[in-house]
Amino acid sequence: MEVDKMKNDFNSAVKEAKTVELPAIDFFKINFISFLVPLYLCVGIFFLFEYFFIRLFSIPPFLHLLILPGFLLLIYYIYLIVLIEFVAFWARYWYKKSPPQEGVFARVLDDVNSPEGKMMKYYHKRGFIIKYPMWITSKSPFPWLVNRTLRKVSHNKIGHNVIYCDGYVGLEFTDIGDNTFFYPSSALSSHAVNTIFGKITMMEIKIGINNTFYPGTIAGPNALTTDDNIIFPNTVLHKNWRGKDGKKYYQGSPGRPIEVKHLINQQKTA
Repeated sequence: MEVDKMKNDFNSAVKEAKTVELPAIDFFKINFISFLVPLYLCVGIFFLFEYFFIRLFSIPPFLHLLILPGFLLLIYYIYLIVLIEFVAFWARYWYKKSPPQEGVFARVLDDVNSPEGKMMKYYHKRGFIIKYPMWITSKSPFPWLVNRTLRKVSHNKIGHNVIYCDGYVGLEFTDIGDNTFFYPSSALSSHAVNTIFGKITMMEIKIGINNTFYPGTIAGPNALTTDDNIIFPNTVLHKNWRGKDGKKYYQGSPGRPIEVKHLINQQKTA
Protein backbone atom coordinates (compact mmCIF):
# COMPACT_ATOMS: atom_id res chain seq x y z
CA MET A 1 0.00 0.00 0.00
CA GLU A 2 2.80 2.39 0.87
CA VAL A 3 4.49 1.68 -2.47
CA ASP A 4 1.25 2.36 -4.33
CA LYS A 5 0.81 5.62 -2.45
CA MET A 6 4.35 6.69 -3.37
CA LYS A 7 3.71 5.84 -7.02
CA ASN A 8 0.49 7.85 -7.04
CA ASP A 9 2.20 10.81 -5.42
CA PHE A 10 5.03 10.63 -7.96
CA ASN A 11 2.61 10.41 -10.91
CA SER A 12 0.62 13.35 -9.55
CA ALA A 13 3.79 15.40 -9.20
CA VAL A 14 4.87 14.58 -12.76
CA LYS A 15 1.42 15.40 -14.10
CA GLU A 16 1.41 18.70 -12.24
CA ALA A 17 4.88 19.57 -13.54
CA LYS A 18 3.81 18.88 -17.14
CA THR A 19 0.57 20.90 -16.95
CA VAL A 20 0.48 23.91 -19.24
CA GLU A 21 -0.69 26.89 -17.22
CA LEU A 22 -1.83 29.49 -19.73
CA PRO A 23 -2.05 33.13 -18.61
CA ALA A 24 -5.85 33.27 -18.95
CA ILE A 25 -6.16 36.99 -18.21
CA ASP A 26 -3.47 37.83 -20.75
CA PHE A 27 -5.10 35.70 -23.43
CA PHE A 28 -8.57 37.08 -22.64
CA LYS A 29 -7.17 40.60 -22.96
CA ILE A 30 -5.60 39.78 -26.33
CA ASN A 31 -8.84 38.35 -27.69
CA PHE A 32 -11.04 41.07 -26.19
CA ILE A 33 -8.97 43.96 -27.54
CA SER A 34 -8.57 42.32 -30.95
CA PHE A 35 -12.34 41.98 -31.15
CA LEU A 36 -13.25 45.44 -29.85
CA VAL A 37 -10.89 47.82 -31.68
CA PRO A 38 -12.10 46.93 -35.22
CA LEU A 39 -15.67 46.74 -33.91
CA TYR A 40 -15.58 50.29 -32.53
CA LEU A 41 -14.28 51.56 -35.87
CA CYS A 42 -17.08 49.85 -37.80
CA VAL A 43 -19.76 51.04 -35.36
CA GLY A 44 -18.42 54.56 -35.90
CA ILE A 45 -18.70 54.14 -39.70
CA PHE A 46 -22.28 52.90 -39.27
CA PHE A 47 -23.32 55.93 -37.19
CA LEU A 48 -21.64 58.30 -39.64
CA PHE A 49 -23.64 56.66 -42.42
CA GLU A 50 -26.93 56.84 -40.52
CA TYR A 51 -26.68 60.30 -39.03
CA PHE A 52 -24.82 62.15 -41.76
CA PHE A 53 -25.33 60.48 -45.13
CA ILE A 54 -28.95 59.38 -44.63
CA ARG A 55 -30.06 62.59 -42.90
CA LEU A 56 -27.90 64.97 -44.94
CA PHE A 57 -29.29 63.76 -48.25
CA SER A 58 -32.78 63.05 -46.86
CA ILE A 59 -32.77 59.46 -48.11
CA PRO A 60 -36.38 58.14 -48.09
CA PRO A 61 -37.10 55.15 -45.82
CA PHE A 62 -37.75 52.63 -48.63
CA LEU A 63 -34.40 53.49 -50.29
CA HIS A 64 -32.68 53.39 -46.88
CA LEU A 65 -33.98 49.86 -46.29
CA LEU A 66 -32.94 48.90 -49.80
CA ILE A 67 -29.30 49.92 -49.43
CA LEU A 68 -28.89 48.99 -45.75
CA PRO A 69 -28.20 45.21 -46.22
CA GLY A 70 -25.45 45.88 -48.76
CA PHE A 71 -23.96 48.56 -46.53
CA LEU A 72 -23.95 46.22 -43.50
CA LEU A 73 -22.20 43.57 -45.61
CA LEU A 74 -19.61 46.18 -46.60
CA ILE A 75 -19.08 47.09 -42.93
CA TYR A 76 -18.63 43.40 -42.11
CA TYR A 77 -15.95 43.15 -44.81
CA ILE A 78 -14.23 46.29 -43.46
CA TYR A 79 -14.36 44.79 -39.95
CA LEU A 80 -12.57 41.64 -41.12
CA ILE A 81 -9.88 43.59 -42.99
CA VAL A 82 -9.24 45.90 -40.02
CA LEU A 83 -9.21 42.91 -37.66
CA ILE A 84 -6.56 41.14 -39.76
CA GLU A 85 -4.41 44.27 -39.98
CA PHE A 86 -4.72 45.00 -36.26
CA VAL A 87 -3.85 41.44 -35.25
CA ALA A 88 -0.96 41.42 -37.74
CA PHE A 89 0.37 44.66 -36.20
CA TRP A 90 0.25 43.06 -32.74
CA ALA A 91 1.85 39.82 -33.96
CA ARG A 92 4.74 41.73 -35.61
CA TYR A 93 5.71 43.01 -32.18
CA TRP A 94 5.94 39.45 -30.90
CA TYR A 95 7.91 38.43 -33.99
CA LYS A 96 10.51 41.02 -33.06
CA LYS A 97 10.58 39.85 -29.44
CA SER A 98 10.98 36.19 -30.39
CA PRO A 99 11.20 35.33 -34.12
CA PRO A 100 9.75 31.92 -35.06
CA GLN A 101 12.44 29.28 -35.51
CA GLU A 102 12.48 25.92 -37.25
CA GLY A 103 13.92 22.91 -35.49
CA VAL A 104 13.42 20.54 -32.57
CA PHE A 105 13.33 22.30 -29.21
CA ALA A 106 12.90 21.48 -25.55
CA ARG A 107 9.29 22.05 -24.56
CA VAL A 108 10.00 24.32 -21.59
CA LEU A 109 6.79 25.60 -20.00
CA ASP A 110 7.81 26.66 -16.50
CA ASP A 111 10.81 28.96 -17.13
CA VAL A 112 9.89 31.89 -19.38
CA ASN A 113 13.32 33.46 -18.85
CA SER A 114 15.22 30.64 -20.56
CA PRO A 115 15.65 30.80 -24.38
CA GLU A 116 13.35 27.81 -24.90
CA GLY A 117 10.81 29.11 -22.39
CA LYS A 118 10.70 32.52 -24.06
CA MET A 119 10.28 30.89 -27.47
CA MET A 120 7.41 28.71 -26.19
CA LYS A 121 5.73 31.71 -24.56
CA TYR A 122 5.57 33.69 -27.80
CA TYR A 123 4.77 30.58 -29.82
CA HIS A 124 1.62 30.10 -27.74
CA LYS A 125 0.75 33.80 -27.96
CA ARG A 126 1.04 33.82 -31.76
CA GLY A 127 -1.03 30.67 -31.99
CA PHE A 128 -3.71 32.17 -29.77
CA ILE A 129 -4.07 35.57 -31.41
CA ILE A 130 -4.57 34.18 -34.92
CA LYS A 131 -7.38 31.79 -33.99
CA TYR A 132 -10.20 34.34 -33.79
CA PRO A 133 -9.52 35.99 -37.18
CA MET A 134 -9.02 32.53 -38.69
CA TRP A 135 -12.36 31.33 -37.36
CA ILE A 136 -14.42 34.39 -38.26
CA THR A 137 -12.99 34.75 -41.78
CA SER A 138 -13.54 31.05 -42.55
CA LYS A 139 -17.20 31.34 -41.48
CA SER A 140 -17.80 34.66 -43.25
CA PRO A 141 -19.16 35.29 -46.77
CA PHE A 142 -15.54 36.11 -47.69
CA PRO A 143 -13.63 32.85 -47.03
CA TRP A 144 -10.72 33.93 -49.23
CA LEU A 145 -9.71 36.21 -46.34
CA VAL A 146 -8.38 33.08 -44.60
CA ASN A 147 -5.37 33.26 -46.91
CA ARG A 148 -4.91 36.96 -46.14
CA THR A 149 -4.93 36.13 -42.43
CA LEU A 150 -2.33 33.40 -42.83
CA ARG A 151 -0.08 35.63 -44.94
CA LYS A 152 -0.37 38.82 -42.88
CA VAL A 153 -0.47 37.48 -39.32
CA SER A 154 1.82 34.45 -39.42
CA HIS A 155 3.86 35.08 -42.58
CA ASN A 156 2.87 31.91 -44.41
CA LYS A 157 3.70 31.63 -48.11
CA ILE A 158 0.44 30.93 -49.92
CA GLY A 159 0.17 31.00 -53.70
CA HIS A 160 -2.68 32.07 -55.94
CA ASN A 161 -5.96 30.16 -56.02
CA VAL A 162 -5.28 28.17 -52.83
CA ILE A 163 -8.64 27.02 -51.44
CA TYR A 164 -9.25 25.71 -47.94
CA CYS A 165 -12.56 24.03 -47.25
CA ASP A 166 -13.61 23.33 -43.67
CA GLY A 167 -10.29 21.84 -42.58
CA TYR A 168 -7.30 22.57 -40.36
CA VAL A 169 -4.84 25.08 -41.73
CA GLY A 170 -1.15 25.35 -40.86
CA LEU A 171 -0.88 28.45 -38.66
CA GLU A 172 2.87 28.92 -39.22
CA PHE A 173 5.64 27.57 -41.45
CA THR A 174 3.59 26.62 -44.51
CA ASP A 175 4.63 27.18 -48.13
CA ILE A 176 1.73 26.29 -50.43
CA GLY A 177 1.97 26.40 -54.22
CA ASP A 178 -0.60 27.82 -56.65
CA ASN A 179 -3.87 26.03 -57.44
CA THR A 180 -3.89 23.80 -54.36
CA PHE A 181 -7.19 22.52 -52.99
CA PHE A 182 -7.85 21.21 -49.48
CA TYR A 183 -11.03 19.21 -48.98
CA PRO A 184 -12.97 19.33 -45.67
CA SER A 185 -11.27 17.61 -42.70
CA SER A 186 -7.80 17.73 -44.30
CA ALA A 187 -5.11 19.09 -42.00
CA LEU A 188 -1.68 20.71 -41.99
CA SER A 189 0.38 20.80 -38.81
CA SER A 190 3.83 22.37 -38.93
CA HIS A 191 4.43 21.51 -35.29
CA ALA A 192 4.41 18.18 -33.46
CA VAL A 193 4.65 17.69 -29.70
CA ASN A 194 6.85 14.75 -28.72
CA THR A 195 5.61 14.63 -25.14
CA ILE A 196 7.45 11.48 -24.12
CA PHE A 197 10.76 13.18 -24.94
CA GLY A 198 9.75 16.66 -23.77
CA LYS A 199 10.39 18.06 -27.26
CA ILE A 200 8.46 20.05 -29.84
CA THR A 201 9.18 20.02 -33.57
CA MET A 202 8.46 23.14 -35.63
CA MET A 203 9.34 22.87 -39.32
CA GLU A 204 7.96 24.15 -42.62
CA ILE A 205 5.48 22.16 -44.68
CA LYS A 206 6.09 22.68 -48.39
CA ILE A 207 3.29 21.89 -50.83
CA GLY A 208 3.93 22.00 -54.59
CA ILE A 209 1.64 23.60 -57.17
CA ASN A 210 -1.57 21.93 -58.41
CA ASN A 211 -1.91 19.69 -55.35
CA THR A 212 -5.14 18.16 -54.06
CA PHE A 213 -5.61 16.99 -50.47
CA TYR A 214 -8.69 14.80 -50.06
CA PRO A 215 -10.69 14.44 -46.78
CA GLY A 216 -8.91 12.95 -43.81
CA THR A 217 -5.39 13.72 -45.05
CA ILE A 218 -2.72 15.00 -42.67
CA ALA A 219 0.66 16.60 -43.43
CA GLY A 220 3.18 16.94 -40.60
CA PRO A 221 6.28 19.09 -40.03
CA ASN A 222 8.82 19.11 -42.87
CA ALA A 223 6.54 17.12 -45.19
CA LEU A 224 7.20 17.96 -48.82
CA THR A 225 5.03 17.30 -51.86
CA THR A 226 5.98 18.00 -55.46
CA ASP A 227 3.93 19.50 -58.28
CA ASP A 228 0.68 17.83 -59.35
CA ASN A 229 0.50 15.49 -56.36
CA ILE A 230 -2.87 14.06 -55.36
CA ILE A 231 -3.18 12.86 -51.78
CA PHE A 232 -6.11 10.48 -51.51
CA PRO A 233 -8.41 10.21 -48.44
CA ASN A 234 -7.14 9.11 -45.02
CA THR A 235 -3.49 9.51 -45.92
CA VAL A 236 -0.79 10.56 -43.46
CA LEU A 237 2.27 12.48 -44.65
CA HIS A 238 4.26 12.13 -41.45
CA LYS A 239 7.07 14.29 -40.17
CA ASN A 240 9.87 14.58 -42.76
CA TRP A 241 7.74 12.73 -45.35
CA ARG A 242 9.00 12.59 -48.94
CA GLY A 243 7.37 11.13 -52.03
CA LYS A 244 8.93 9.08 -54.80
CA ASP A 245 10.37 10.58 -57.96
CA GLY A 246 7.86 10.57 -60.79
CA LYS A 247 4.95 9.47 -58.60
CA LYS A 248 1.87 11.69 -58.27
CA TYR A 249 -0.76 9.68 -56.37
CA TYR A 250 -0.43 8.70 -52.70
CA GLN A 251 -2.53 6.91 -50.15
CA GLY A 252 -2.14 5.14 -46.80
CA SER A 253 -0.47 5.69 -43.47
CA PRO A 254 2.23 6.62 -44.18
CA GLY A 255 1.48 7.87 -47.69
CA ARG A 256 2.74 5.45 -50.35
CA PRO A 257 2.64 5.85 -54.12
CA ILE A 258 -0.25 4.07 -55.82
CA GLU A 259 -1.47 3.58 -59.37
CA VAL A 260 -4.85 5.13 -60.15
CA LYS A 261 -5.83 1.97 -62.05
CA HIS A 262 -5.26 -0.04 -58.87
CA LEU A 263 -7.41 2.40 -56.88
CA ILE A 264 -10.27 2.13 -59.40
CA ASN A 265 -10.15 -1.67 -59.17
CA GLN A 266 -10.33 -1.43 -55.37
CA GLN A 267 -13.42 0.77 -55.60
CA LYS A 268 -15.12 -1.64 -58.02
CA THR A 269 -14.56 -4.63 -55.72
CA ALA A 270 -15.66 -2.76 -52.58
